[in-house]
Amino acid sequence: MVAALAVPLLCALVYVVWIPHGNGGRSAWFATKIWVLGYPLFFFSLIGLGGLVRREDRAAKWPSWRMVILTGLLSGTGIALVGWLMVLTPVGDIVKDNSHNLVEKARDLGFATRGRFLMVATFITLLHSAMEEYYWRWFVYGHLRQMVGYWPGHLLAAVAFTGHHLVLMSVLFPLPLALFLSFLVGLGGLIWTLMYEWQGTVLGCWLSHLVVGAFLMIVGYRLIVVG
Repeated sequence: MVAALAVPLLCALVYVVWIPHGNGGRSAWFATKIWVLGYPLFFFSLIGLGGLVRREDRAAKWPSWRMVILTGLLSGTGIALVGWLMVLTPVGDIVKDNSHNLVEKARDLGFATRGRFLMVATFITLLHSAMEEYYWRWFVYGHLRQMVGYWPGHLLAAVAFTGHHLVLMSVLFPLPLALFLSFLVGLGGLIWTLMYEWQGTVLGCWLSHLVVGAFLMIVGYRLIVVG
């Protein structure tokens, strides 16, 4: 678990802070994704596929699959609506005033043009959200609750999920705003671990994450591509 919690944060420091430009930054970014996909594979024999392709292997009264899907879509839509309302507040103005940092980072990583941004946005919305649910909810939280208990597991998983996002936010926005936005990320992570615990599957969490990711990509497109 130490490696599971620490490596995404360390990789974020590499591609965001220490080597933010050129091939070094891109390589560290891709290495993070390979880690997220690959590291849990070493534990499949201990964990099994419960929570991924079927419900978890524990006694519980699971909500229906229809409820799982509906909860995922509605929670994601609710979070996105709150985010859209924030765009209309002074918080949105501060983000826009500091969007030059976001544009520069997108150029460094090579996706500031319309075509490349849409490719990356599609990957982040559909696949990256699934990868994060597989890693942070199914693998990290699934292990932590067995090691430290349910509520400590929820909180520790949310804090760890926030870590690499905080690194990115801290170079894009003033520190108070970075801390506030990172807190919201952690709150989202907590919501998704609670959903996972209730539903016994990452499906609802992924659908919620997908909707939120789509909203963020729309905001990012307006800031980076449209300007």
